[in-house]
Amino acid sequence: MIKKNIYKNISISKKTNTCHISLDNPKKLNALSSATLREISSACDEIALNKKIKIVVISSTSKNFSAGADLTEIEKNKTIEDYWHENYGRKCINSILNLPQLSICLIEGYCLGGGAVIASACDFRIAEENSLIGYPEIELGMNLSWFGLPLAISCLGLSEAKHVVLSGKKFDALEMKNKGFLNETFDLENKNRCLKKWISKFKKMPRLQLKMIKKSANELAFTHAKSVMHMEFDQFLLSRNI
Repeated sequence: MIKKNIYKNISISKKTNTCHISLDNPKKLNALSSATLREISSACDEIALNKKIKIVVISSTSKNFSAGADLTEIEKNKTIEDYWHENYGRKCINSILNLPQLSICLIEGYCLGGGAVIASACDFRIAEENSLIGYPEIELGMNLSWFGLPLAISCLGLSEAKHVVLSGKKFDALEMKNKGFLNETFDLENKNRCLKKWISKFKKMPRLQLKMIKKSANELAFTHAKSVMHMEFDQFLLSRNI
């Protein structure tokens, strides 16, 4: 049973073997506060245990996917050590990567910073053609955290990942599709049709085989990166001068 009413910043819905996690804080452009990150993690951990769910869709209830981490959220009574122990962003990304079900990110509007990292943690990404995607962290004097760099390299390849992350530029959906970050773009009128098509690609495939192949692919792609990137959040905290 998926607990739908315990969340304040996301909404959960389930239809047959597909579960939707939708970011639901439009007034802040779905900025990823610690509470939101914890809720995404909790939802993913719960969904992961549900054998009947085959596909997870991560999207937004509004016209913007996410403007990224909530940089206004600095609690004065917290130390760097407190933030280091919490590391809600990395835990959120791990919960998405650890979903045994296939995951599809549906992007509209802004998909920046942490929002782009969430998208890159999903197995597939589709986006409305006017979406803007990028990693503005460098412009703010911060390194990319939350396992974002290995995920960007996995989606874009090394050279394009460097270009996208180091430039801090916001790229439109067509550019990001050409770079390999997106699997498909759609116009707003055809959003539901595009999503349905992607769900249908895997809906009739044997559930266990989908899970096993996904797990093997992720282990091959990220095992080494996980050992290398253990200090990324330390660097992020020091760069922010909390």
